Amino acid sequence: MTSLISNRLQIIPLSLSDLEQLSISRAALETARCLDLSHFELKADARFMAEFDEALAHFVIPNLIAHPDRWVWYTHWLVVHRELNLTIGGLGMAGPPDADGQIMIGYFMDRKFEGKGYTTEAVNCFLDWIFEQPDVKTVIADTLREFNASQRVLQKTGFTFVGEVEEGVRWRKSRPDHPVQV
Repeated sequence: MTSLISNRLQIIPLSLSDLEQLSISRAALETARCLDLSHFELKADARFMAEFDEALAHFVIPNLIAHPDRWVWYTHWLVVHRELNLTIGGLGMAGPPDADGQIMIGYFMDRKFEGKGYTTEAVNCFLDWIFEQPDVKTVIADTLREFNASQRVLQKTGFTFVGEVEEGVRWRKSRPDHPVQV
């Protein structure tokens, strides 16, 4: 699997060895990939990165090992600013499509790059690739309940509000040639 390319971004699916380096430190991965060091900052509180590290160790890496033929559905994808050669965000999926053809995505962006259209560009590029996969019919994403930039990104990328879920609200986008059956 090669990287995805958009106007300003390269979206890189990480291999198992990349993920192992990331689990040691972001700087180790960026150095190994010949990227400039990002000094990554999120608007989210420290719990977000703790949850990310936990998911990396207990979900992402074990699933890459257990499902090497489906690794792209489990891996973390770096969002790299092409001109700056700098990691500015990340994307991922919670596994391959379920029996109904549904997957869940998540994403985050370095606070220094928010509000400049990078997240929308990254999500659109990711969705283009996702909907090229024949088994995917629907993509969902969950956000916090209160209105935030992540919800605005989902609106701009064609998601519609579905309703409340345990930890927030859910959004959905269907494959353009496969409308949702209500």
